[in-house]
Amino acid sequence: MAAVTVDMAFCDKKHKITAKLREDGDLDIHIATDCMHIREYADKLGNTVTVKDVTDWRGSRVYDPEICSASSATCLVPSGIINAAWLELGMLSKSRAKHIHANCVRFTETGSDELIDE
Repeated sequence: MAAVTVDMAFCDKKHKITAKLREDGDLDIHIATDCMHIREYADKLGNTVTVKDVTDWRGSRVYDPEICSASSATCLVPSGIINAAWLELGMLSKSRAKHIHANCVRFTETGSDELIDE
């Protein structure tokens, strides 16, 4: 089983997403959240996704506009599902993930030309 935490500081919500590979090749997804919008998203998504759902944008239920309509466009939960699934499938290195700990979006000064803000 692979797990990720999506920490949405802007709206002060946290989401823990787990992915577990099933014998049939699909993935069981569980989202623990304190956000009513993501609960609705999780209900619409259901508990199971296919490998195609997490590897192909076209036709992905994870990014389906009808399913995602419950959340905001800036919400990182769908990306969290993809990351948890890729860890579980071995498409991302678990040891590298443990080493780097997190990917993040940083808000930078308007007009800044720097690639990395320290």
